[in-house]
Amino acid sequence: MESKMKGLSVFPAAFLIVASMAGSGVVALPHALLSSGWYGLLIIVFFTINDLFIGTRIACCWTILESRYKKFEDQVRDPYPEMAEKAFGKIGRVVCLVLLTIEHFGVGCVLIVLISQLVTGLFGAVGIHFSICIWMAIASLILTPLTYFGRPKDLWPIAVGGFTTTVTACVLIMVNIGMMATEIEPDFPTPNPHGFFEAFGTIMFCFSGIPIFPTIQADMRDKSRFKYAAILAIVVLFVIYFPMAAVGYFSLGSLVQDNIVLSMTDGWMKITVQVLLLLQLITAFPIVTNTPFQLFEEIIGIPLNLNIWRCVFRTFSVSCLLFIAESVPNFGAILGLVGGSTVTLLTFVFPSLFYIRISDATIGVKGVEERRIAVWERFYCLFLILVGIVGGSMATYNTIRNIVDV
Repeated sequence: MESKMKGLSVFPAAFLIVASMAGSGVVALPHALLSSGWYGLLIIVFFTINDLFIGTRIACCWTILESRYKKFEDQVRDPYPEMAEKAFGKIGRVVCLVLLTIEHFGVGCVLIVLISQLVTGLFGAVGIHFSICIWMAIASLILTPLTYFGRPKDLWPIAVGGFTTTVTACVLIMVNIGMMATEIEPDFPTPNPHGFFEAFGTIMFCFSGIPIFPTIQADMRDKSRFKYAAILAIVVLFVIYFPMAAVGYFSLGSLVQDNIVLSMTDGWMKITVQVLLLLQLITAFPIVTNTPFQLFEEIIGIPLNLNIWRCVFRTFSVSCLLFIAESVPNFGAILGLVGGSTVTLLTFVFPSLFYIRISDATIGVKGVEERRIAVWERFYCLFLILVGIVGGSMATYNTIRNIVDV
C-alpha cells in the first residue's frame, strides 16, 4: 500500500477541484443567462447549494467503503465506478463507466474547441490566420504529452497555476465588460421555458466535477478531511461564477456571445485574458481526462507507472477527442448537451442514490458502524434525483433540438 504521507492535503485537493471545474464553463455563464434571464442566477445558487450537499455526502460514501472494505485503503484507479458497484452491483458499474466516459470525453472536446478559439483570436491579432479545425489539431498535439501524468496527486502543482490564471482572467473580463456597459444600452430578450432549460444544461456543466471527487479523495493522506476540500472549492467556484454571470449578462444583454471572451473589446485586456484562460484550460485538460484514462487502463491492464502503453493509449484517446471536436466544433452545443445529459446524472442522480444505498447497507451489519440517514437528508436526495431527471431530460431535448434546427 502506498504511504499515506505521499497523499494530498486539503488545500491541494481543493485546488484540483477548482482547476477541473472552472474555466471552460465559466466563460459561457453570461450567455446562459441570455436564455433564462436573471433566473439563471438562482440556478447558480441552487447548484452551489446542491454541490455542497452532494460533495460532502459522496465523501461520506468513500469513508464508509474504506472502513468496510480493505481494498479501498490501497490505491484505487476507478473509485466512482467502485461506488456504483457497491451500491447497485455490476450493472451499476457498467452504466457508470459508460456515462463517465461520455462526460469526461465531452468535457475534453469542449476544452479542445475552447482552446482553439482562444488561439485563433491570439494569432489572428498578429496576422496569423488558420481555420479553427487546424488549430484544434495543433492544440491536441500539444495537449497529448500532458496527459501522460499518472494521478491527481501528480497534477496538483499545475492546478494551483490554473486556479490563479482563472481568477485573474475573470477579474479582467468583468472590468472590461463593465467598461463596455457605459457605452451601450443592452437589450434583454424575454425568458421562456425552453431558454430556462438551455441555461440549466449550460450551468450544470459548470458544476460537472462531482465524479472526479472520489478520485481526488482517494489520493488524500486523510480521506476523512476531503469534505473540507470540497466545501472550500465549491465556495470559491461560487465566488467566481456568480459575479461573472451577472456582470456579463447585465452589461451586454443580447450582445453577449456563447464565449464571453469573444464579446470583449480588442486590446491588452482581451489578449491577457486569452493567454490566462489558455494556460488554465491547458492545465485543466490532463486533470479532466485523467479519470476516464485511468478507468480504461485498469480494464485493459496497463500498469500504474509511466510506460509506453500508457503513452500509446492516451495518445490514441486524445486523437478520438479531436475527431469528435472536429465533427461538432460548436462550443455551446457540446457544452449544453454534455451538461444536460451525463453531467446531470453523474452530479445529481447517482451521488444521491449512492449515499442512500451505501449508508443503508451499514444498518444491522455486525462489526460495521451504522450510518443512518436523517429524514430530511433522504427527502433532499430524492428531490435532487427528481430535479436531475426532469431538468436534465428537458435540457438535453432543447439542446438537441437547437442542434438539429441549425
